[in-house]
Amino acid sequence: MYREKLQELYDRHRPVFHYTSKAGWINDPNGLIFYEGYYHLFYQHYPDGVTHGAMHWGHARTKDFMEWEELPIALYPDELGVIFSGCMVYDKYNTSGFGSQDKPPLVAVFTHHLEREGRCVQYQSLAYSLDGGMSFSKYGANPVLDLGLKDFRDPKVFWHEDTKKWVLLAAAGRKILFFTSENLKSWTPGEVFSGKGLKPDEIWECPDLVELADEEGEKQWVLFVSQNTLDYVCTGIRYFTGIFNGKGFAAESGVQEELFADFGRDNYAAATYAQTGGRVIQQGWMNCWSYAQKLPEAGFRGSMTLPRELFLRKTADGCRVIQKPVREAEEKMREYLQIVPDNAEVTAEKLPGIYKYTPTGEAGEMVFCNQNSRLRITVDYTYGKITVDRSGCGGNVYGPCFPEAGWKYFRREADRELYVILDVTSIEVFAAGGEAVGTFLYFTQEPFDRIITGRKLHERK
Repeated sequence: MYREKLQELYDRHRPVFHYTSKAGWINDPNGLIFYEGYYHLFYQHYPDGVTHGAMHWGHARTKDFMEWEELPIALYPDELGVIFSGCMVYDKYNTSGFGSQDKPPLVAVFTHHLEREGRCVQYQSLAYSLDGGMSFSKYGANPVLDLGLKDFRDPKVFWHEDTKKWVLLAAAGRKILFFTSENLKSWTPGEVFSGKGLKPDEIWECPDLVELADEEGEKQWVLFVSQNTLDYVCTGIRYFTGIFNGKGFAAESGVQEELFADFGRDNYAAATYAQTGGRVIQQGWMNCWSYAQKLPEAGFRGSMTLPRELFLRKTADGCRVIQKPVREAEEKMREYLQIVPDNAEVTAEKLPGIYKYTPTGEAGEMVFCNQNSRLRITVDYTYGKITVDRSGCGGNVYGPCFPEAGWKYFRREADRELYVILDVTSIEVFAAGGEAVGTFLYFTQEPFDRIITGRKLHERK
């Protein structure tokens, strides 16, 4: 019976650990916020098809990031355009006037995207809720921020206690624009952050600015941007460490290398939850635009990553972002845990599953396999490098970018344990104590039935 139910999940490509809508298309997470005991996930959603269409804001909530309750659609397109990405804030002091001192509102800040007579424009608008996000009213004077630009989207807003003002950052092509406000309605331009050495067709999306703490409790500002190129060769979540002065961000001087949060292709448009009491919890869209609309579907398409809690770690090369699976999901995930020994061939007893594997030598390999498919992880501690190869699970059926292996260097003295989350259509690998994290989709016609590690792989050849 277990295998029959599992096969049904694989036939429908329905994840167990990861959120996906009951029907329709989803992409970027939006409006992430913790409110009255629930983590609320809003997201880009097209309910009438399984490809990108007229965007709405879908809505779901959870207490543990494992069991989700899908709620009615939160925001619908209107005469100002379709509803693109944005964020949610709790207006504690009722600066907007949408609520009252006794009942402060939740306020969604989002991009309206309008295409009319061959012209495209994007601007920022507001909607508010007085019932905990169950229903929203759009602000009658939308848009509140319009620069007449084609690419001006994905606002992130937060309250800056030092200046007693709201701060908004939004992507504008290859720049991040900053604004400040006292009421969420009227915005004053701040500074502009531009990257250096960008590719000619590179574009930035979904900016996020957070303070992260290192092991000693010291905090530093980190700016995340999702970057893409027209050929999708350079895609992922890039980050910069630096200083925020209330009006803009300056990257840390001396940092030359490009830093990415994930060495896989399938973590994009990530955002962080508001109202988490100082914790930084990030969740992304688990997909890549190169093949997102070509992947298998069964009435729904698209899923979210498992949320990760973020920290900083000081290294000889500077501060680096560390990611760990969010602790709210840990208790539930223990039910799916399987310890995998080195140099062994074992049955995949718990699938989907959580797997711990620690190589005993200076190198290790872990392969999930069945009769027709293989998903391989290799790690080399001499050079400090991890690689994930999914070419044996889908090949180039979904385009040339899909079978490419992903890899990352890490500190050789880092923790050796691999923590692997394997779902029906995805694998998330946490290595080197959270320094190297990779997210990859994969597709097979039947579940994996074996896990082979270390020397056993070579003995079978």
